[in-house]
Amino acid sequence: MALKTAWPESEVHYLVEKPYAQLIEHHPGVDQAIIVPPKPSILEFISLLRRLRREKYDFIIDFHGGPRAFSIVLFTPAQQKIGYRLPGKHWFYDFSIPRGSEAQPIHSAENHLNLIRALGREVISLPPLTLPEPLPAEKEKVHHLLAQHSLHAKNFLVLHVGAGNEFRHWGQDNLSLFLQLQNQQKPSFPLCLVGGPEDKPSAQLLMDQLKSQPSVSVLNLVNAFSLRELYYFFQQALLFIGPDSGPMHLAAAAGLPLVVYFGPTLPAHFGPWQAKATILERPYNCRPCRQRHCTLDNFPCLRTISPQEVWQAVNQMVEEISVSVDSSDQDKENRG
Repeated sequence: MALKTAWPESEVHYLVEKPYAQLIEHHPGVDQAIIVPPKPSILEFISLLRRLRREKYDFIIDFHGGPRAFSIVLFTPAQQKIGYRLPGKHWFYDFSIPRGSEAQPIHSAENHLNLIRALGREVISLPPLTLPEPLPAEKEKVHHLLAQHSLHAKNFLVLHVGAGNEFRHWGQDNLSLFLQLQNQQKPSFPLCLVGGPEDKPSAQLLMDQLKSQPSVSVLNLVNAFSLRELYYFFQQALLFIGPDSGPMHLAAAAGLPLVVYFGPTLPAHFGPWQAKATILERPYNCRPCRQRHCTLDNFPCLRTISPQEVWQAVNQMVEEISVSVDSSDQDKENRG
């Protein structure tokens, strides 16, 4: 939205991989979503370049900086090209900006805004992360699921059991103990497990381990939603719990308070944007890392964050939410 706000007269085309297209299609800040497969063949890539070259763009902004994004920018003509000041690449941009460093971290969202500022248009305020409104059928599906499981709005918690890669995965043992400890929480809210198709085995194992604890209210909703449906589901929840991940950012965009555990990545770079959040992390000297090899073998930067510690943060956040709601209700009564 910041780009469209800075250039209200512009037509914005957004190149997006197919799995994430739902987060761009029907977006108020995007006029046309150009959807590409995650791993296009050579012929598909050439076809994409031909299509982009016909558009004759005024500006191309490389928000990603990766090899394929750089190739697209390199071979697509435009009056001006903007990207990050990365080794061997910045020479091909008309404008380039630093991306930040460990010593001077810049949040990913702020980096993107700086690319827009490099075009000479001011971004006066830091905009929230906005996503397209779910379609009526998607909302209906979510409400049907809530009713089916007797879930009430703002009265259940969400736990993301996946992570995207093993370096950001909390670990099966931590997840299992976390669920076992739910009985001890007062008050105890229903807990919904969410994740992608790759997380189904992990979620099923967790559910099997809970069979001896029938009083625990845990629902397995892994792979039950599309991305837009998950975004709307988060809007109904009370609190999100999980690692640095895509669903974490969806939850932040939905306005959901969060308890997030960080391992190899830094909150200063990738923390939930403009969200009420408790961040749990460990001060290991090897952070941040490239997430290719753990020098300590067992990911202690993340997996030494205990389930008890996470529950403590969850209970404190729930108490803060309750106090906030009570204060808001009291203000309404006073005004009434």
